[in-house]
Amino acid sequence: MRNALARRGIDESDYEIELTKPIEMKATLRDEFRPTQAGIQIHFSRYVCSLGFNADVDGQPSFVTASHCTATQGGTEGTLYYQPSSSANGTPIATEADDPLYVKNGPGCPKGKKCRWSDASRAAYASTASSSRGIIAKTDGVNTGSLTTAGVFTVTSQDNITTDFPIGTVLNKVGRTTGWSQGPVFRTCANTSVAGSTVYLRCQTFVQANVAGGDSGSGVFRITGGDNVQLVGILWGGASDNSYFVFSPLSGIVRELTGTIVATN
Repeated sequence: MRNALARRGIDESDYEIELTKPIEMKATLRDEFRPTQAGIQIHFSRYVCSLGFNADVDGQPSFVTASHCTATQGGTEGTLYYQPSSSANGTPIATEADDPLYVKNGPGCPKGKKCRWSDASRAAYASTASSSRGIIAKTDGVNTGSLTTAGVFTVTSQDNITTDFPIGTVLNKVGRTTGWSQGPVFRTCANTSVAGSTVYLRCQTFVQANVAGGDSGSGVFRITGGDNVQLVGILWGGASDNSYFVFSPLSGIVRELTGTIVATN
């Protein structure tokens, strides 16, 4: 380049040459993904949430997210979902198919509360929407807040049994607002009231890791080796200072949602 410029009589003091690394296109959790994968942004009539995990439920391609990520929390009314948003792509990818009612005055449900074992719902994919089962988007850093994708986690197993996670167990989530966060369990199988509502969730788990609005619905998982993970639940809430998140264990989700949930790759 310098020789070519010199031949044209351009003095070196008149230009500068800088070497740069190759420029690549970057995807974030808020972009459009086809096929869809867990951890990315979804949108419905009220706001945005995160896609928890893809699964086949009695053979029907579906995804699971939070129950409050529906038009009406508790009760199946056919909420339509878009990805990443209805303004970016106006074709729905899925329709709410299973969101059990919250029950009042049941055994162990405090007076004035409505109770469930999980804040989880299922949406059935449209026949035209492609999805990848057993894949969770992986960002390029943990606990950094980055939303830039850099590969995937592979769900090789799912824990349908555990209700009481040992204190100190390190768990993870990937959500559209704070990306990949990781931290230890510090409260386990805790009956939990939800601020500003009458919702009461039995046997929930608290994890010391970053969270913010829009992360609701994120799948929660433990890393079992490399990028292989075990799915353990769905995130639905967190502290007002975003210092920890709360999730419903998969044991409560499979207890309430109808059908056999197969979420592994």
